[in-house]
Amino acid sequence: MIGLLIYLKMWVIRFRYFRKLERDAKRPRETQESLLLEILKRNAATDFGIKFNLSAIRSYTDYQRIVPVHTYEELRPYIEKQISGHFASLTATPPVMYAQTSGTTGKAKYIPILEESIVAYKRAQKIASYAEYRDVPGIFSGKILAVVSPAIEGYLENGMPYGSMSGIVYKNMPDIVRSQYVLPSEIFECVDYEIKYQLIAAFALAEENITVLASANPSTFLRLEEIIQQHTDKLIHFVATGDLMSLVDGSIDKEVVVKLLPYCRVNARRAEHLKRILSKHGALKFHDLWPNIKAVVTWTSGSCGLLIPKLKRLLPTEVAIIEMGYLSSEFRGTITLDCIRNLGLPAIQDVFFEFIEITDWSKDIHTTLTIEQIEAGKRYYILVTALHGLYRYFINDIIEVTGKYENTPTISFVQKGKGVTSFSGEKLYESQVIQAVQQTCLAFAVEPDFFIMLADEADFSYVLYLESKTSLLPVTFTALLNQTIGELNMEYLAKIQSGRIKSATVNRLKSGALEAFKKHCISAGQREGQFKIVKLQYRKDVSFSFDEYVEV
Repeated sequence: MIGLLIYLKMWVIRFRYFRKLERDAKRPRETQESLLLEILKRNAATDFGIKFNLSAIRSYTDYQRIVPVHTYEELRPYIEKQISGHFASLTATPPVMYAQTSGTTGKAKYIPILEESIVAYKRAQKIASYAEYRDVPGIFSGKILAVVSPAIEGYLENGMPYGSMSGIVYKNMPDIVRSQYVLPSEIFECVDYEIKYQLIAAFALAEENITVLASANPSTFLRLEEIIQQHTDKLIHFVATGDLMSLVDGSIDKEVVVKLLPYCRVNARRAEHLKRILSKHGALKFHDLWPNIKAVVTWTSGSCGLLIPKLKRLLPTEVAIIEMGYLSSEFRGTITLDCIRNLGLPAIQDVFFEFIEITDWSKDIHTTLTIEQIEAGKRYYILVTALHGLYRYFINDIIEVTGKYENTPTISFVQKGKGVTSFSGEKLYESQVIQAVQQTCLAFAVEPDFFIMLADEADFSYVLYLESKTSLLPVTFTALLNQTIGELNMEYLAKIQSGRIKSATVNRLKSGALEAFKKHCISAGQREGQFKIVKLQYRKDVSFSFDEYVEV
């Protein structure tokens, strides 16, 4: 019966949403320009719209000429004014909540979420689900183990909630879809990461027929596997008894416990099956626990791609790995319409896209291209304009053109641009590293001559290389550095607590390391008069070996 209902639901999605998107993909220029003019028209009477005379804009050329490129910090005054009660500051429609993410200055960024934003996101999710259903037979024949962020993570001073779009969509999917979820949404409200993963593992182990795993970052499932190995006996006991209290041991709020109790079930048969697997293989592995898994929907590009081989080793053979899409707190960038080749179609119905070639941006040349002008195989910085108050918004993301769907280029996320790194969504900024190092050095009276932090994608870790004439670094230097970075970047701290990235380590450099690095850069073609060090970089982008200069 469930299978028939899902088939009918997918049939409706195909004819109501999917076919229209395919038609729009055949004429991307017209689709995008129409969307842009609609966004400007609707927000023309806002403070932002009046300042930049949005009502006078009649074409993309006008928009490009009149409205400059914006960062979040340039939009922050409008957003803060909007939060304080002046709803027409940035968007004509008042937000229903905000998405929270880390900002460059240590202050959180709050991205307006409109009712229209939620509708658009849910539509995109339905289209993505249809593509998965079409391309992977049996993908929705069993249960869905999806891990998302909480729909509501807190409240602003004015009482407005902030949270995640993924959590909102999870809670508001149709009944037929929610009936297939393994996890109740209340689990994501648990703030203790260790207990949260134990709860996820417990509810997942109780379900035998899981056919889809879904989470933005593959590290989530690698962490889940670790939790299962560390707490095997306790988790099996929960499956056998449904005893939530012995599982959490009083470690979470009673309010969350009360919400979860109705979902706890005794499943003695499943518990015995788990014991047999444990006895036979010595451990509980994904491919034995859930042999019917058809697909994993997750990020496959950027640093996440390095984890895919490790994740595959945990899974049954022939499992499809489907790209979740280019997503951020600010906007949804793509929808994966071809799950075989993992081609992501830009969300051309909801977001207006502009692109700048990487070399142009590095020369401070802001010549922009529209979506039909970008070329396969090339990489670009991306700008977006969206109904919820982003205008020529620069997010410092680099994308690559991967192919074409109908007449629209497909794109995928490559990495953050210079001065920003991210393994698991922490989005660490160079300015935060500089401030944290300066504060930590000041606290210990350490005088830094030179420092650089490298993000190592091979093991999701950060290493600070520090050259100083100070004779000895205190033992607690590293701990304070991590604490300070966490105070400046809430997501860095959260990812460390959840085990998805490692705490930064510190290596003391021998005297002369800076000069050796400078000579290396100049010999590679950098002009001495323009020598500038980006204090936060990916290790793969730095050809100099700082490890050769580390004091032992």
